[in-house]
Amino acid sequence: MSNAQRDDRIPLRIGALADSGPDDALLIEGDAQPPPGRVSAHFSATAGRHMPGCVCCSARPGAATALGALFQARARGEVAWFAAVVAVVRDPAAFAADMLSDRLAAARFRLVH
Repeated sequence: MSNAQRDDRIPLRIGALADSGPDDALLIEGDAQPPPGRVSAHFSATAGRHMPGCVCCSARPGAATALGALFQARARGEVAWFAAVVAVVRDPAAFAADMLSDRLAAARFRLVH
């Protein structure tokens, strides 16, 4: 693979807790508990959202904020190294749209199927 085709972003796939492997971090919508000892972050899809048409700010999606915290923890060595992230979400289409619209998340993570 040439450098022009290389994509070093962290793979991010939508799945279930059972779909993850030991080297995967988990991004969990809501309060489901990850398996013991697993790197994980929780988020709320509605946290930080304002009413439609609000022009006071442009809050990042909760999932993007949680992914940013996972990325920073991995970079600082605060959590075990993970090769990929499995997102356990209620609405896969909305999650994918949020990830594609958040430039920082899209720069660090590659949504895979």
